[in-house]
Amino acid sequence: MDRAGNVAVLLVGDSPQAFSLCQQRLESKGCHCHRARSHHDPKAMLTRKQFDIVLAMHPIERSAKNGLAVLLSGSRITLFYALPVEEGCWWVPVLRIGDECIGEPALRPHEFSIVLDVIVKELKVGPTIGKSNSRL
Repeated sequence: MDRAGNVAVLLVGDSPQAFSLCQQRLESKGCHCHRARSHHDPKAMLTRKQFDIVLAMHPIERSAKNGLAVLLSGSRITLFYALPVEEGCWWVPVLRIGDECIGEPALRPHEFSIVLDVIVKELKVGPTIGKSNSRL
């Protein structure tokens, strides 16, 4: 969370439109969103600022995915990748408060919005409270 008590979110993707609806929803809930244009920019941003949630477009290179997940593993960050499909995207959970959640089912946009609301609410209630037992 940032100094004002807002949930800090990093949106990683080349297209500003990729996260427009998601960003509007997050900001309406009091989150402070930052953007990184590529999968190389987040590493620099993550060294300068603490983030609670990272949402990224699914990288083409598998090593970039592993690099970001490895970098964030063990932190308190929640990481999702957006996997483009015919109309829209599915959200793939990668980390939940720093713990790997590989193998969890991908979420459709409506499911993801519900999960994201729960995550934001949990972070606002108290980021120091123990990890949620609920599954994504």
